[in-house]
Amino acid sequence: MNHTRHQRILDFLKQEFNPDDTIHLLAVSAAEQLHDEYDLATTLKVRIALTFQEDASVNPYFDGTDLFVCMTETDIRFTKENEWADGPPLREGSPNELALGWVSELASPIFVSPEAQEAALRDKATSADTNDCGSETRNPKE
Repeated sequence: MNHTRHQRILDFLKQEFNPDDTIHLLAVSAAEQLHDEYDLATTLKVRIALTFQEDASVNPYFDGTDLFVCMTETDIRFTKENEWADGPPLREGSPNELALGWVSELASPIFVSPEAQEAALRDKATSADTNDCGSETRNPKE
């Protein structure tokens, strides 16, 4: 996918999910599912991680789900709503540190917010600290 398609998807998601500026997109990925040569429509599976935002503060937990979008040269809309629109999100109340990794499981992200990048780096640093084998040095011959 090219940059223009990525931007169209992001603009569409912001318009649909954030009409009052209280939702914050953390990370988004998209993978092509079907390309119809006849009407030049492409169906994409989109994975979205989002959270609430109040003023400059971003909630530390995200919800995320997979949804489907149909794109043509002139239109973009949700599709296959029966597969994703009802019920709870796939991820609910997960720490923001996990948003980037979870979104990346579908495809390379087309968008990652600075907050998601920072949280992922913070988590990686914390994981490295807790995975340390300790300060004791053992002689392998013991």
